[in-house]
Amino acid sequence: MVRQWSWRGTISQPFAIKLFKGIWNAHPRFATRTVMVQNNDVDGAFGLLNRLMDSEGMLKIIRRTQFYQKPYMQRKALSMEASTAIFNEDMNRKMKFLVRKNRPDKHPGQVTS
Repeated sequence: MVRQWSWRGTISQPFAIKLFKGIWNAHPRFATRTVMVQNNDVDGAFGLLNRLMDSEGMLKIIRRTQFYQKPYMQRKALSMEASTAIFNEDMNRKMKFLVRKNRPDKHPGQVTS
């Protein structure tokens, strides 16, 4: 049985911390995204392509892998990302609690006489 291999590009991840497991299988490359230029509006088509790539998370991957980062810088960035996510989750929970509706006491903690 002959094993067929596929070219996976020249981009490798020579870092201490991988971005995520299975990065090569995350997106079918150059296959599904085609943006048509209408009426010679290249800027509009380019903006649409950027929005599509941003919504899929490809721009974040490209920016993160564009330059080599030392392992301690990667650890620092991951730590900042995790702490920001924890802070945002906690703040969202608090805001949802404060703006909730149909509560028995309209102004909790306020003393009314």
